Amino acid sequence: MTASGNLDVVVGAGSAIGRALIQRWHAASERPILALARSPSSLEAFAPLGAVRTQLCDYGDAALERLAKELREEQSDVERLVICNGVLQGEGYRPERALNQLDLSAMHTVFEVNAFTPMRVLAALAPVLKRSRAPRVAVLSARVGSIGDNLLGGWYSYRGSKAALNMMLKSAALELRRLNPSATLLAYHPGTVDTPLSKPFHETVNPETLLTPERAAEALDGVLAGLMPAGELSYLDWRGEVIPW
Repeated sequence: MTASGNLDVVVGAGSAIGRALIQRWHAASERPILALARSPSSLEAFAPLGAVRTQLCDYGDAALERLAKELREEQSDVERLVICNGVLQGEGYRPERALNQLDLSAMHTVFEVNAFTPMRVLAALAPVLKRSRAPRVAVLSARVGSIGDNLLGGWYSYRGSKAALNMMLKSAALELRRLNPSATLLAYHPGTVDTPLSKPFHETVNPETLLTPERAAEALDGVLAGLMPAGELSYLDWRGEVIPW
């Protein structure tokens, strides 16, 4: 683990955005970075990066409790926390186009990864964020989680999980305002990032807005840096533009 003091934390470090963000932060500063992921292979890329400490985490209650305890004992001051966990499709399931495609098992998986896991992370780390000086927290949401912006329908599980995440983040922002008025919380739409996971949907994306992981990390870094503590949840896209709820 890291020494006491300022710390950046990336949860879901094995994702394309998480990996690119860690590499970007490491190149820009010597501030310690804690990278969390489920599998050892997801953390191998950080072995040459001296300031990056890695930790396996299955995001279960016991693992998150241990993580929070270690950070409290080390008196870590979290400056930036980015939660990258998310899933769009997986083995045997894809975004639904119609009601008759809904599958309970797939819905549970999507909600578990997209909504429940980020909130459990926030719940576990709330005591650490409470005593950090001015923590900036970004959780990867999605534009399709917007109810007001839903003009096409479909994608029931993905849309629903991100909308649920947004609502819970709204409540978390109000709670954080009481715990630490200097904290900021962001529900963030990273745009469409050029990864194998999103490749089946590239044909519907303007090539000019298809972001490399490095460009996506740059955009997230910039939006996060521009946030001011307001006690409210910000819902922004990779351009820094407000998304309707």
